[in-house]
Amino acid sequence: MRTTRPKEAPMQRTTTPTCRRCWRPLSSARSIATGYGPTCLRKVKAAAEAHAQTSGHKPAQVAKATELIEQGAVIPLRARRVFQVVASDGLTTYKTAPQACTCPAGRRGEHLCYHRIAAQILIAA
Repeated sequence: MRTTRPKEAPMQRTTTPTCRRCWRPLSSARSIATGYGPTCLRKVKAAAEAHAQTSGHKPAQVAKATELIEQGAVIPLRARRVFQVVASDGLTTYKTAPQACTCPAGRRGEHLCYHRIAAQILIAA
């Protein structure tokens, strides 16, 4: 006679959110929401302020890049040199680095897009 074993529940992995800059685990709700720990967030904001003062970029572009970072729309892909960036429509994504971007403005090459500025800020942090 064959006995049936109860089906076991599939093993579920629990993922701990990590900082997008240093990859340490995040515990506070605010850090999880921003994607950065308090120290890394301070460093990113300081780098954004320094970049706004020293670069020749328009303040509106730096503000958009900073907002993109704060919303967690810049995700590091390779060794913090290439990033995946969410477009302003929230659906499209682009790959960007300080040197180039796959967005329409980046492909035209006429102007420096704010995605590249965000990548420059994160690398400087």
